Amino acid sequence: LMLFGDQQEGFPESLHQWLTSNFVSKSDLQTLLRDLELQILKNITLHMTVTNQKLTSEVVTNAVTNAGISGITEAQAQIIVNNALKLYSQDKTGMVDFALESGGGSILSTRCSETYETKTALISLFGIPLWYFSQSPRVVIQPDMYPGNCWAFKGSQGYLVVRLSMKIYPTAFTVEHIPKTLSPTGNITSAPRNFSVYGLDDEYQEDGKLLGQYVYDQGGEPLQMFPV
Repeated sequence: LMLFGDQQEGFPESLHQWLTSNFVSKSDLQTLLRDLELQILKNITLHMTVTNQKLTSEVVTNAVTNAGISGITEAQAQIIVNNALKLYSQDKTGMVDFALESGGGSILSTRCSETYETKTALISLFGIPLWYFSQSPRVVIQPDMYPGNCWAFKGSQGYLVVRLSMKIYPTAFTVEHIPKTLSPTGNITSAPRNFSVYGLDDEYQEDGKLLGQYVYDQGGEPLQMFPV
């Protein structure tokens, strides 16, 4: 367009190929940078999880190298990583979590779903079990992601009624589960798979408005986003 204006009939294909191979649009560049930040963040998170060490400049440099970047200074890498960590602090999605308990969300009920209780007593007296350990459904809307820090329910199907912190027009639902690498058994067969989300006027409404039916891929990323 710069060379020929609106007369594109004589636009040389070789020049067009050169432009497309050497330049990207602004939207494509933003997408590439976002993917780059997430890849670096993933490398850093994995390193810190495995080694249990604090974040250092060496860790940053290794993360950048493992992300396949060359010809970049450590200062530039720090800027990229800081942006990635900032995104990580924003619930890892860059979007507001309206179900988060600390942000005002709450669990109203589990309907007919019962919490699965372990048979090992956490507290006993003279061999008599006094209290069995089980996680509350509230853990679902809390940010901690550690093996066993989840709500386990009886059977193969469960329900949760969540009140959001305010009325919203939902755009996406995000499910996060520990990856196989952090599972003590090496698998996550107990992770949710098929799930549906309904919009309810109140907790007593039986049939709400179906907002979407989704499938969580156990072989995919730990955090998966599903558009409404």
